[in-house]
Amino acid sequence: MKNFKDLKNEIKSLEGSLLIIGIFSDKIFNLLENNSKVPDVYYLNSNDTNKSSRTDESNLKGVANNIHIKEIHKYFKDGIDNIFCNFDEIKEHVPSFIRESLRVTKKNIYINFSSEKDYKMIEKKYSRYGIKCELSSFEDYHIAKIEANDIIVHFPKETYYYIIDNCEKLYNYMSENI
Repeated sequence: MKNFKDLKNEIKSLEGSLLIIGIFSDKIFNLLENNSKVPDVYYLNSNDTNKSSRTDESNLKGVANNIHIKEIHKYFKDGIDNIFCNFDEIKEHVPSFIRESLRVTKKNIYINFSSEKDYKMIEKKYSRYGIKCELSSFEDYHIAKIEANDIIVHFPKETYYYIIDNCEKLYNYMSENI
């Protein structure tokens, strides 16, 4: 178990553009927002899309609530360096998020979890692509670091796993509701 100082150092080490998906505590949000190595910060699915003074106004500021996770690649055609997201925000869209995050991420994906059970599921899905995942536990946070590093995923493999993940999601939904 690491303390908040270690989490702060991890967030300060982020470099390049950053996409934030979901809502975080004010401590984490301020660390992400005030990182001087991050020139562009974009928000998706957060309640307050106008929090950043550094958001690129021509890209997402006006439409951040209208972007679906299935369409992230349309808005970031040149890619994004890092993604920092809250698992609760993407929980319903895991197959789409995995596909889209691999399409647009140049460096790393960070996912904030409330339980380690959710991490095991995400780790299994990303490890199919040969991607290294590691979990860091801080005081109140569990953050997975997924090293995408300009991975190239071929369309047949991507489509196959997307269909498998959606079938698994449908099976889980049906088994819970019958």
